[in-house]
Amino acid sequence: DNGAYAGPSHWLALNDYAGIGNGSGETVWASAPIVMTARHMQHYGDLRLLEESFENHKKWFNFLHYHFDKGLKAKDYADDLKGYVKEGSGLGDWLTFRGRDTWLTHQSFYMATARSLAYIATKLGKEDEIAPALQLATSVKNRISDLYLHHGTFLPPEGGAAQLSPGPEMSLYSRVVPGQERCTVLQGYFRRKGHTWPGSDENRFVQEMSKATLNEMIESGEVTKRGDKWSMGWSQWHGFNEGIFAVRYALKTLSDNGFHNLALSKANGFGVGTFEYMLSHNATTHWESWWRSEDLYSHNHPMLGATAEWMVSAVAGVALHPTTTGGKEVLFWPRFPNSASTINYAGATQGTRRGDFSIAWRFEGLPEEGKDYDSAVVKIHIRLFVPPDGRAVFRLPEYSNGKGVGSTIKYATRLPDIEKVKTSSFEECQRRRTAKEGFDYNWEYVREENT
Repeated sequence: DNGAYAGPSHWLALNDYAGIGNGSGETVWASAPIVMTARHMQHYGDLRLLEESFENHKKWFNFLHYHFDKGLKAKDYADDLKGYVKEGSGLGDWLTFRGRDTWLTHQSFYMATARSLAYIATKLGKEDEIAPALQLATSVKNRISDLYLHHGTFLPPEGGAAQLSPGPEMSLYSRVVPGQERCTVLQGYFRRKGHTWPGSDENRFVQEMSKATLNEMIESGEVTKRGDKWSMGWSQWHGFNEGIFAVRYALKTLSDNGFHNLALSKANGFGVGTFEYMLSHNATTHWESWWRSEDLYSHNHPMLGATAEWMVSAVAGVALHPTTTGGKEVLFWPRFPNSASTINYAGATQGTRRGDFSIAWRFEGLPEEGKDYDSAVVKIHIRLFVPPDGRAVFRLPEYSNGKGVGSTIKYATRLPDIEKVKTSSFEECQRRRTAKEGFDYNWEYVREENT
C-alpha cells in the first residue's frame, strides 16, 4: 500500500536485509519493474502496458523520494560516505570477484527509476510528471559525481573502497560522468588490476594437480603466488571479475568507446573468470558465478547473460536504436577486431514486431597463414537485412588516422534465403560436434585427431 516494490521473491528474505526498509526490496532488484517497462516500450511500443502500470511506478518513485535517503542512513551510509571502505547493506554487483560498491548501485538505480518514470510519462503525454522525475534523476546523478569525481578519477571518496565493483564503467555507460571528464576517467579505469582468487574449489585443484600441470599454469600466468601458496587468479583485461551488472557495463563501455579489442580480450581469456574456464569443466550452460561452485550457485543461470547481449550488439553489430519504440528502428554498428586472429566473421538477428533485422560480416582476402593475420590488409564484406516496414541506421567504423577507408554500398536484387542459411549452419554445427572438432578446451575435442 505504501508504494514499495518488493524483491524478486519473498522467500529470499531480501527485503529487510538488503532494502531500505518499509517493505521495499533491494533498490536495484525492486527497480526492475519500472526499468523493464521502459525497455518493453522500446521493443513492443505497448502504450496500454504503460497506462496500466504508470500509477504503480509513480508510487514506487514517490516511495523512493520519501524513504530513500533516510533508509540509507539507517543502513549506516553517511551522506559524505565517510568510513565507507567496503560493501554495505545491499546486493550490488552480485558475485563479482571484487568487493561490491553497494552505495553506487543503490544510487544508480534510484536514478534509473526517475529516468524511467520521465520516459514513461513522456510517452503517455503526462507533462506534469516529467519535470519532477528529471529533476530528481539529475539530483542523484550530481550526488554521485560530486562524491566520486576527484582529480580525474571516479572512485569512492575513501581510498580503501577504490577497488570495489562496479568501478567507473557503469557511470561512464549511464552518462553520470560528465563529457569533459570521460576520457580522463576512462584512462583511470585502465589502471585496474587483477588478483589471486582464494576459492575453495580452485585451491583444491591446485593442491591435487600434478607438478607438470602446475608448472604449465605458472608459466601461462594462470597460477601465481598468494602469500606463500600457489593460487589461481582472475585477470582484469584478459578475463572477467565483474558481477551481474558491471559485466554488461564493462563490455559495452569498452566497445562503445573505441576499445573493442579489450572487450574481446576479456571474452577470449582463459583461466578463472572466463568462458573457457566454464567450458573446461564441461559446462553446456552459463554458470551463475565465474568460479566453480558445486554446492551453492547454479550451473544453469542467466545472471551473467549480458555477455550475450554484447555479442549481438557489438561483436555482430545489431541492436535496437536507443530512441526507438516498438522496435521500428535498429542500429547496425559492427565493431571489428584489430586482427582477424581474434575473430574473422560474425552475424546476428534482432527480432522485432516489424520483422527480423539481420547483419553478417566477414574479413575477405585474408592470408593463407594465420600468423600473417595481424599485419594483413583486408576487405570487410558486410550484409544487412531490413524488413520492409523497418528502418535502420548503419554506423560505419571509425579510424584513428582520420582518413577512413573506401566503401561501396549495393542494394541486393533478391532476398537471401535466411531459413536455408540457418539450416546449413545447424548442419555444420552438428558435423563439427560429431567429428569432435570443438574448442581445444572442450570435453568433446579429441586433440590427437585434430593436430
